[in-house]
Amino acid sequence: MQGERVGSVSVDTLQDEVRLLLRGGLPVRLDLCGPALLGLRGVKARSLRPEDPASRARALDGLLREQLDRFENAELAQAARLLFGAEAATSGATLTVRRQAAATAAEYEVHHFRKRIEPKVAELVAWQLRRDSEEFTTRHATAPELHTASGPLVLPPDVFAWESAEHQHALAALWGAVYLLRAELLTVARLVSMDAPGTATRAAAAVTLWRHALVLAAVVRYRAAYGATLLHAATDLGPQEIAAYAGWTPPLTPVQELLLVELADPAEGLADFTARLDTTAGGAELAVTWQRALSGRGSGPEMKVAPS
Repeated sequence: MQGERVGSVSVDTLQDEVRLLLRGGLPVRLDLCGPALLGLRGVKARSLRPEDPASRARALDGLLREQLDRFENAELAQAARLLFGAEAATSGATLTVRRQAAATAAEYEVHHFRKRIEPKVAELVAWQLRRDSEEFTTRHATAPELHTASGPLVLPPDVFAWESAEHQHALAALWGAVYLLRAELLTVARLVSMDAPGTATRAAAAVTLWRHALVLAAVVRYRAAYGATLLHAATDLGPQEIAAYAGWTPPLTPVQELLLVELADPAEGLADFTARLDTTAGGAELAVTWQRALSGRGSGPEMKVAPS
């Protein structure tokens, strides 16, 4: 482990900065955050404003708490949380108080803990933060970044520019469908929370089924054109995994997904989709099951499916 590097930063440097961070404990203080920790990919990616050091410090605080919750040395897990002040018993306490509580929890004499055990805790925290940043880009994907345009988009008469534009179109269509589904899932969640009338909730859930069908169709189009992994992205995720970014949706069988893809037409609207779904074998039952799963309500008289 010693001396190994993470990008241009050594693990020793990360460990030193973790020990500096330990002085103040949690919540993380910006003045104790070293540049290597604030520069970790996992920290910047979780930050609401990556260009703002204070925002990155808040992201580091959340990430550090997450890693302490899943501390990999079970025998030292509670001690590590007490040492950093992640437990209520030591939150906001001085390092001396936190160290004493951690040593007691780990059943070590405090001097031995400070000299031998505390460095091991800092080292393991540094390694967990390092690994998180290494794995983050393979587990997460970011929608294409947009910028303010000063004029119309003009492409050169070049085949590579056309191919690039076609790929960007497919990617934007995929992410666009995902965000529209996300919006409708939020609507359903809001209506359920408000205890809105069942008709309103089920109608909103029906919209999510249409949006989900459009997401599935966008996934199929992307895969057919570019394969199972997103092109030009620092991630191992494919379009199918990106589709799940919208939020939880009721599980479907492969046959049901194929049915929705066949019925989804980006050029048509909700009414056309619903009409065709209702007249397709198994479509009406699928719609009722989907709406019931999202709304969390049983089927009223208007939701019963006529026997076929």
